[in-house]
Amino acid sequence: MIRLSAVLVSVALATSFAFADERILSWHSEIVVEKSGDLVVTETIRVRAAGVQIKRGIYRDIPRLQATKFGLKTKKPFRVLRVTRDGKPENYRTSEIGQGGIRIRIGRRSVFLKPGSYTYEITYRTGRQLYLEKKREALYWNVNGTEWEFPADKVGATVVLPEGIKGTKVWGYTGTLGEQGEDYETALTGTGATIEATRRFRPKENLTVVLEWPPGLLEERAYEEARASIFRDHPLAAWGLLLLAGALVYYL
Repeated sequence: MIRLSAVLVSVALATSFAFADERILSWHSEIVVEKSGDLVVTETIRVRAAGVQIKRGIYRDIPRLQATKFGLKTKKPFRVLRVTRDGKPENYRTSEIGQGGIRIRIGRRSVFLKPGSYTYEITYRTGRQLYLEKKREALYWNVNGTEWEFPADKVGATVVLPEGIKGTKVWGYTGTLGEQGEDYETALTGTGATIEATRRFRPKENLTVVLEWPPGLLEERAYEEARASIFRDHPLAAWGLLLLAGALVYYL
C-alpha cells in the first residue's frame, strides 16, 4: 500500500511538472501575398497552459514600425480579421504598445483556462510589407517574433504567392534578434514556398523566411503605394509640405 501510494505521488508530481512546463507546442503561419501587395496572415499557435503565465489566454505582439532606407520610421497598416481558440471564436482586444506596435490580447478576464493544450488561430491583414525592387521582389517575414518567454517545439511557415507568380529563391534565419542561424529547411512549391525550423527554439528565438520572385507581376496599386510611401518617408517630404502650406497661407 505504501509502495502504491509512492507510485501515485510520483505520477502526480510528474504530471504536475509536465503541465507546469508552459511552452509553444507548435507554430505555423500561412502568409498569403495578394496581388494588391497586401498580406493575409493566419497564425496557428498550439500552447500548453498551466495557469502560471498562460492563465486566461495568450497575447501576440506585432511590430508596425519599420525603418526606411532614409532612416525614418513608417507605420504599416494592420487589421485583425478573426481569432479562434480550438476552432471557436474567441474574445480579443487590441491596444497600442511601445515602438508603434500592436498587442492582440486573447481571452476573457473572468475565464481561467484549465491546465492543458489549446490551439489559437489569429488571422490579420497588413500592408506595405514587401520589398519591391527593380531586379527582384521579396517578402521578409519574421514568423513567430522575438519576444516570447516560452520555448517552442516546432515552428514553420507556408508562403502563398498570387496565381501566376512563382518563387525563384527562398531562405531564412533562426536565432535571437539579430542572429542569422541556419537551422531550417526550405522548399519552393508550385504556389510559393515552405520553411521549417530543424530544432526546438529557446525563449526569444525566432524563424524568419525570405522569398523572392520576378519583379513587376503585382497589381499597379502595389507599386503606386510603394512610390507613395517613399515620398511620405523621405526626410524632405515634411519640409516640402510645410513650405507648400506656408506658400498657400502667404498667397491667401
